[in-house]
Amino acid sequence: MAEEILTKEIAQKLMEIKGECRQENIKVDWEYVINKYGGDGLKKLEDKMTEIGYPLKYKEIKPMNFCPIGLETISMLAIRDVFRLDDKDLEEMGAEATKFSLLMRVFFKYFVSLQMVADEIPKMWLKHYTLGNVEMPEYNVDKKYVVLRVKDFNVHPIFCIVFKGYFSKVAEMVIKSRVITEEVKCTFKGGEYHEYLIKW
Repeated sequence: MAEEILTKEIAQKLMEIKGECRQENIKVDWEYVINKYGGDGLKKLEDKMTEIGYPLKYKEIKPMNFCPIGLETISMLAIRDVFRLDDKDLEEMGAEATKFSLLMRVFFKYFVSLQMVADEIPKMWLKHYTLGNVEMPEYNVDKKYVVLRVKDFNVHPIFCIVFKGYFSKVAEMVIKSRVITEEVKCTFKGGEYHEYLIKW
């Protein structure tokens, strides 16, 4: 991913994007930071958010409240810049979100088949975002693949990478096997939507 360092100007433009997300999305990424980089890492992240004009403290995050999608984007870019994360690290952050998300822990307690996931994943998306939608138009247990599509969600390319890690981990939790995930279509590369092919 081509990196553009987060600045106040970029942050202001990101805050103009229409749509909202649950603050839980930010909280799980910050818990990844705490888990990996400790209290000092959290302080660096909070300082970065203040530096770019959007001060945010971990203790002030209210998971069930909504906030502008731009704030989640700023948060992810700040994490990337502060800790010099590459694409592999960002995928790991996406995968780790499944551990820290209360909604996902409840979800996986009850849904253990691909059919159930296909039925429920669009509803889960709406619990997290007021824009876009996700669907599983195709899956084949015998041929060992799943296709996931994210539509009407053209926020920032960093989401493509984080979602790749997230969807990979979700699939592994359901099918109980390692997976290989590839984003085969992307709106930032001319696609009409984001499409992920997951194989195992």
